[in-house]
Amino acid sequence: MAQVLPVFKSHYSIGKSILTLSNSESSPDESDSIFDICKENDLKEVVLVDDNMSGFLEAYQNSKENNIKLIFGTRITICNDIQQKDSDSLKSNSKIIIFIKNEEGYKRLIKIFSLAARDGFYYHPRIDYKNLKKFWSNNDLSLVIPFYDSYIFNNSLYGSVCVPELEFCPPTYLLEDNDLPFDEMIRDKVIYQAKNDKAETQSAQSIYYKQKQDFKAYLTFRCINNRSHLDKPELEHMTSDEFCFESWKEKNDH
Repeated sequence: MAQVLPVFKSHYSIGKSILTLSNSESSPDESDSIFDICKENDLKEVVLVDDNMSGFLEAYQNSKENNIKLIFGTRITICNDIQQKDSDSLKSNSKIIIFIKNEEGYKRLIKIFSLAARDGFYYHPRIDYKNLKKFWSNNDLSLVIPFYDSYIFNNSLYGSVCVPELEFCPPTYLLEDNDLPFDEMIRDKVIYQAKNDKAETQSAQSIYYKQKQDFKAYLTFRCINNRSHLDKPELEHMTSDEFCFESWKEKNDH
C-alpha cells in the first residue's frame, strides 16, 4: 500500500481543528499539540496546511526547536475573477493548497494571501488564476489540489462551474478515504483527471484531532463556531470520525 501522507490542520484555521501548535507537552486538560503528536510517534517532518498564515511563525519556531522539518501550505479559495463579488461568483469557488519551498516562496505566498484578503475578499479571501500567475514560481512554490472542496469535488457534488487553469505549474492531486459516501466517486474522478493532466497523485489523511474518541469534542467545537447544536449541527460531511491521527496510524500499519 502506498504511503499515506498525514496532513495536519491547526487551531489557527479557526473552527476547523482542535489541534494546537504548542511546543510543550500537553497536559490532560489541554488540547493536543501537533508537535506533541510528532514527538510521540517519532515523525521527522510535519505537513501543516492552514486556512491562513497566522500560525506560520509559531510552527516554524517550534519545528526548529524540536528538529522536525516543517512543510507549510495555505489552503485558499480560488475563483474565476476576484473582482466579481456576487452570488454567481460563488459558483466558481474551489480550494487549492499552496506550499512554500523556501524563503522566497514564503514571501510570494504572503503577497498572494494579502491580495486575496484585501482585494479578493468575498466571505473569504480569494485569488484568481490571473493574479496567482503573477506571483508564481515553480522554484519557490508548489500547487496541490485537495481532495475535498477542490474544483472536481465542487463541480461533481454541487454543480459548480469551476474552470481550472493549471498549465503554469505541475499540480499534485491528493487522494483521501474517510468513509464518506461520496469518497469513492470523487476518488475515481480525481484519478481520471490526474491521468489526463499527466499529474501526480498522493494518498493523504486530513488530521483535525488526535483520536477517534475526540470526534464528539471536535464536533462540539465546530458547532460552537457554527452557532449550532449537537442535535442539529448543520455541518456538511460531519458523519465520519476518520479525520484523526489514529486513522492515519491504522492506514500506515504503525
